[in-house]
Amino acid sequence: MSAPEAPRSAPDCLAADQAPAPAPLSPRASPTGESPDSELLPPPVPPAGDGPARSFPDPAAGSRAPGEGGPVSASTALQAGFSAPTDLSPRIEEPEVGENVSLPAEEADGPELGPGEAVEGVSEDLAPEDEGYSTRNYCFSQLPRFLSGSWSEFTQPENFLKGCKWALAGEGPTLTHPTGRLGPSPALGKCRPVVLSSFLTLFYSYRAPDGSCILTNSADNILRIYNLPPELYNEGEQVEYAEMVPVLRMVEGDTIYDYCWYSLMSSSEPDTSYVASSSRENPIHIWDAFTGELRASFRAYNHLDELTAAHSLCFSPDGSQLFCGFNRTIRVFSTARPGRDCEVRATFAKRQGQSGIISCIAFSPAQPLYACGSYSRSLGLYACDDGSPLALLGGHQGGITHLCFHPDGNRFFSGARKDAELLCWDLRQPSHPLWSLSREVTTNQRIYFDLDSTGQFLVSGSTSGAVSVWDTGGAGQEGKPEPLLSFLPQKDCTNGVSLHPSLPLLATASGQRVFPEPTESEDEGEREVDLPLLSMRHVHLECQLQLWWCGGDMEPG
Repeated sequence: MSAPEAPRSAPDCLAADQAPAPAPLSPRASPTGESPDSELLPPPVPPAGDGPARSFPDPAAGSRAPGEGGPVSASTALQAGFSAPTDLSPRIEEPEVGENVSLPAEEADGPELGPGEAVEGVSEDLAPEDEGYSTRNYCFSQLPRFLSGSWSEFTQPENFLKGCKWALAGEGPTLTHPTGRLGPSPALGKCRPVVLSSFLTLFYSYRAPDGSCILTNSADNILRIYNLPPELYNEGEQVEYAEMVPVLRMVEGDTIYDYCWYSLMSSSEPDTSYVASSSRENPIHIWDAFTGELRASFRAYNHLDELTAAHSLCFSPDGSQLFCGFNRTIRVFSTARPGRDCEVRATFAKRQGQSGIISCIAFSPAQPLYACGSYSRSLGLYACDDGSPLALLGGHQGGITHLCFHPDGNRFFSGARKDAELLCWDLRQPSHPLWSLSREVTTNQRIYFDLDSTGQFLVSGSTSGAVSVWDTGGAGQEGKPEPLLSFLPQKDCTNGVSLHPSLPLLATASGQRVFPEPTESEDEGEREVDLPLLSMRHVHLECQLQLWWCGGDMEPG
């Protein structure tokens, strides 16, 4: 695959007194203000514990009133009578699982955590600085520098991307290169040699940094996995980055609703490298991220015993369960036993609770609870152990499309479709949003946002294409963060953003569904006979995955 013929110009920044840094290659930009052989997933690792929560100033300061017009205008504690049913769905054991595959033993054969390796002691004993490793932090004081991307994969009409997600590793140590610098590691993929990263920071967390590869979804119903560009390993050399090529392609049968990495994924352990995906009228599929093969399926059935597809997916932090969102229901599958056996947790019963399709799920990294977003414009908080409802929140003007918890586990962020606000919530005072941030979302498309591993920087895309960055620790006017930076990667919708967990790398995905527009003739008396009534000649499509260096003046090598 070839790179574009013409060189691409560097992006411009909305912030004043900033000049773009030179780059070998820059993007086009402009300024802007089921499987018959089901296999078992790896045994889950028990959690190591909860870390201490930070203390924050009074959330009441700078808070805003909840939005009006939604079904729920404020946080309401759900009544005790509303409880999730404890009956399980019909248990039908699948022969291939029960006969051909041995179940994992009760005893954990995998690596165990030794004494003193609890999360509480990580920050003091296993900090990167104490071990002599070098890490790179994000710096948004100047424009991000374009490194590489992929665009030849998305040249077909309307083959736009639908987000991008860096691989995240689970609990346990992640190996770091002895020098603390970039270096090669084992191969991934079955058709060509690939390079993975081994420059990851050493510490313990539910979601420790991996960042060895990135996963994308697009309108052609294909999941693609890309490795980091090999040019990143050329330390101290100025090289021109070639176009990124996917090392794996996993084809789904219909429109992909959601996809996610296994929560304990580690590129150094192939048995943990899995991707889950859900598509229309299909079971939930588990893909092997090293071979691209289908490894297992989870099937959900409705009251008519018809297969129904999940609209959202999320692995539990310890990797033992897969939470799936349906209409007014959460279904919980055990990752140790694929099939149709699951626990059903209703979110709406007796005309109470959270109605609508559960569109997104996120777990708190410090509290034993998870949050669910619904297309009915509501947010629900539930206990992890039994799914009992804790609170119901409202404030968005559109259906919720994405959730993200802050690393402290007390705050979380929510975004919605056709809603220009990103809301920040505090679990200690959930009666109203802590503050809101503005972004442009004018369609029903899911526009992702992301936090870096420290929780300091919040990055979001927009319908117009602009990428905005906020410092969540800095209070501006009305007690909410002010934008640090805004730039335009391309002249099309930026629907996906993902911050690398250990390197200052930002991945963006772009594109959106477009429709033909009525043809306008310059002179009604000189209308061409063959001129179509509808045309897409004025539609500007830029569907591509892009990587940006956000580490200031330091070179990636």
